[in-house]
Amino acid sequence: MNDSWTEENLDVLQNLEFSVIQVWRENPEMTDYAALRAYEAAFHWYRAEARGHTPKPTELTGLDAAAFTAVKRICEFRLGRADLPEAVGKKILPIKVESMVDCLRELSRSVERHTRADGRQGYLTFVASFLS
Repeated sequence: MNDSWTEENLDVLQNLEFSVIQVWRENPEMTDYAALRAYEAAFHWYRAEARGHTPKPTELTGLDAAAFTAVKRICEFRLGRADLPEAVGKKILPIKVESMVDCLRELSRSVERHTRADGRQGYLTFVASFLS
């Protein structure tokens, strides 16, 4: 991945990260693993769609499921398929499913890097430091 790709999709990445951080703020016991499971489940969901397949239902439970629901909600918004009450009146340019898949892959990699470097809440702590 190159830096121009990241800059081009920075707002999408931040929207997705913010959705996970909101779940963590409501559930401080959440770990990076729940964020990773949510990003990976969404990645598989949208990759199947991009390939013309019907996405398989996830079997996530607990905080993994809560984080996935939050991520999927933002995905649907950024794909131009759903509105968000907090975004009423804001217009966004929908992105392609393939771009969403790339964003979700990058976020999964980020979780893995930060968890490896900083422990079981390393990613969550890192991302939260940038979000108000």
